[in-house]
Amino acid sequence: MRERAPIATQLPSTLFQCLPSVIDSLGDERFGQELVSLLNATCGAEHCTLFRFNDQQPSEILAASRDGTDTAHRQFSLFLSGSYWRNDAGIAAAMSGAPSSGLGMKRTDIRALPAGDHRNRLYGRTHIRERILLWGSCGDSTIALSILRPEERGLASDGELSDLGSIAATLMSLVAKHTDIIDSRARFSLALTSLAEIEMTMERADVQLPKREAQVCARIVFGISTAGIAVDLGVGEETVMTYRKRAYQRLVIGSQRELLLWYIEQWSAMMGRSSYREHASRLDRKLLPN
Repeated sequence: MRERAPIATQLPSTLFQCLPSVIDSLGDERFGQELVSLLNATCGAEHCTLFRFNDQQPSEILAASRDGTDTAHRQFSLFLSGSYWRNDAGIAAAMSGAPSSGLGMKRTDIRALPAGDHRNRLYGRTHIRERILLWGSCGDSTIALSILRPEERGLASDGELSDLGSIAATLMSLVAKHTDIIDSRARFSLALTSLAEIEMTMERADVQLPKREAQVCARIVFGISTAGIAVDLGVGEETVMTYRKRAYQRLVIGSQRELLLWYIEQWSAMMGRSSYREHASRLDRKLLPN
């Protein structure tokens, strides 16, 4: 049976002390350190890892350790590489999706795990006593936050669990927002650095350009010169300029800068009409060989 995050009647002072720094670091490399600091003040965390499930397998979003080392990242990489996660009850619960309450929580006393390679390699070497796993929905996927307490702190007290429970919803909203910012940044980078992405956007634009004009415009956005476009499409440079002129007339624009602004507007609208997963699936199909 899944555990539910305990609900407190009063928010802990740590939330108000640490929250501004966590919010300020959203989408930034500092977010992991600010997050683990908040978790330490709330429930004694020494390490934390935020991950999601891609194709039914955990995938790291960020990992942070209070001492600034890459211990959390190395621990999670080992967790994945050894396939230990496949026999992990907490992961199995998270993979089944968020409960009706919207937030799942499961505690694991490391000493209660069977003695062996799993326990020793993953937790013994880093002196971990307890893992608290929180998970919830983020768009059309599930994200989970692994919170690790050290041996010296023992098991979380009722008060610490109550404090964590009181901020759990806020915490998961923040990590979901951070994930969305990172994803959006990656998608926008792809929008300008993938010719296949640019061509697909051109094909789905509000103004339908003839194939050759769309190909020329896509390559202009991609940053290819007129001479380069001519070589790539197997036509003369004058022909490229003719296609460009016709396309600009159809789009009622007069410069490369205006073309780029039009393209970004089209791409943004397209992303708003469909989920990223659907969009990525279309792009994968476009990249697959015939």
